[in-house]
Amino acid sequence: MKPEEQKVLGILATIFGAIALLGSWTPFINYLSFFIAIVALILGIIGLITNLKKRKTMAIIGTSLAVASVVLFFTTQILYANVYKDFVREFSRSYREASFSMERDLTDDTIDSLPEEEEDDTFTWTQEQFDALIEGDLDNKGKGGTNYKDIIKKHGLPDSEFDSTIESYDTKKITYIGIDDRIKTVTLTFVKQDNGQLLLVHKIAVNLGESQQQKDSGTRI
Repeated sequence: MKPEEQKVLGILATIFGAIALLGSWTPFINYLSFFIAIVALILGIIGLITNLKKRKTMAIIGTSLAVASVVLFFTTQILYANVYKDFVREFSRSYREASFSMERDLTDDTIDSLPEEEEDDTFTWTQEQFDALIEGDLDNKGKGGTNYKDIIKKHGLPDSEFDSTIESYDTKKITYIGIDDRIKTVTLTFVKQDNGQLLLVHKIAVNLGESQQQKDSGTRI
């Protein structure tokens, strides 16, 4: 009969090994379980050495549980790593698809929100219409001049616009361009009023009349 086992180390190894084994299944907690398993393994090995010529049942059980916990820890780490990779891959794919869908929807919405082009964007100016424009008093911010909105309603949006500030006046210069047998242009300059309206202060036309006359500030050249 072998002498009785010194069970203290074996019992501690068994307790720590059991705790480590239970925690090895749970993510994040299994890191703590790994260190507990190492402690259990050390206690178990010391218990085996201490009871080298004695019974060593508890030491063997504790050591076995510790080894099983360590093996289980690495197994679950590999398993969780694969699951995590699959999750990241699936999340990235879903994110890319969602981002692409949102960008496509935004693009479609932007296109839909763009104003439709004018059906008739041809040059509509005549010499009579140009002559009818009234230039306002520049010193009084164009008071009495033709309103910008009235021109836009009648002739549509210009081919070019340019905003600037001249001598503390906020101005807008617009140009209409027409091309048939020759290039025709109408250039108008407006000054912004305190109420936000734009009133005409200067006008110039090139090749508008049949005799290719030029109109500038009411004076033909």
